[in-house]
Amino acid sequence: MISSLYVHIPFCKKKCDYCDFFSIGEKDRKGKSNDLSDSYIDALLKETDFYAKLYSVSCWKTIYVGGGTPSILSAPQILRLVSGIKKIARTDESTEITFEMNPNDVTENFLKACSLAGINRLSMGLQALDDKALSAVNRGSSVNIIMEALENLKNHWSGRLSVDFIAGLPKQSYSSFKNQFEILKKYPKIDHVSLYTLTIEENTPLAKKIDEGIIKFSEEKADKMWMKGRSILEKMGFYQYEVSNFAKKGFESRHNTVYWKQENYIGVGAGASGTIYDFKKKIGRRWTNTLSIPCYTKEFSRQTEDLDEKTLEFEFLMLGFRRLEGVSSLEYKKRFGSSLAQRLGADSVDGIFSQWKKNRLANEKLVEGDRIFSLNRRGILLLNRFLEEFLV
Repeated sequence: MISSLYVHIPFCKKKCDYCDFFSIGEKDRKGKSNDLSDSYIDALLKETDFYAKLYSVSCWKTIYVGGGTPSILSAPQILRLVSGIKKIARTDESTEITFEMNPNDVTENFLKACSLAGINRLSMGLQALDDKALSAVNRGSSVNIIMEALENLKNHWSGRLSVDFIAGLPKQSYSSFKNQFEILKKYPKIDHVSLYTLTIEENTPLAKKIDEGIIKFSEEKADKMWMKGRSILEKMGFYQYEVSNFAKKGFESRHNTVYWKQENYIGVGAGASGTIYDFKKKIGRRWTNTLSIPCYTKEFSRQTEDLDEKTLEFEFLMLGFRRLEGVSSLEYKKRFGSSLAQRLGADSVDGIFSQWKKNRLANEKLVEGDRIFSLNRRGILLLNRFLEEFLV
């Protein structure tokens, strides 16, 4: 079997106020049990080997090392982790290997370690080129650090490069938000951009500060900023291929596409999830690892969930309509044995998809005998409403 692999590194030097992903900042580490030691790398490789043997994985389609902050790893740890993964199952020239990093960690030595390990795609969280905005969310970075990181990448990195921006950060001005995209002209190695709207997650420090009136946040302002950012990116040659992702043609994230197309992926590391599908039997198996690093390094304890056909169908449509490419009728028929057009109400005047198409929010096209249904660039902004109308 060919599978993708996600590796979670749940460690940060400093946790941002908006983040609700599982990660541990330096100040929250108590003793060696929560340290980023070699024992954690050992556990990652042990778990990867376990699942590779369990599901007879012969080749990695994509590998994604995320976090947390993977760039917190030392050069020897990076090399040992990636080389160990490659020994468990093979990779080839087509294998996309992505490594997330913070601007603070982008040194010549770090980039050299990534190259030696065979990593061919880096993803850097810029979030904003605005010191006031970065400070407002406790982001451990600055404009100067970001620019220095970009210069290091320009001079010492030959692989692919993706960056993240967030629209609507507190104290972020419209002008600084618009002007920050100029770096895409200055640094042409950037071939992919993830543009997110700031979401206020419950129980995060940022949510608490907003509730207490310490920080002001406007959802309307965030949405307007995102819309402006999308227009700027499109004018710069980055096309929107998913709700929050933009790329130059041919440089889409192959790993994230695995999720959106409901393909197999193994997830390893504390807090990681993985899913393996069997569409012949119309079932799936999903697991989520413990959030306790000591428990993970000891036995990578996890919870498992069996996915039935109804769940698989729901997720197939939910994930498929995130992509502007849309959903294939032939693939739907192959997986679930029924008509997608009928499911969507595409051939009925009063059907949901017909109404969205009438309101110029959705498209339908015929490609080599395959009816493709999709939301357009206007409709994708209303994705949640669309899903609620026909999935609930």
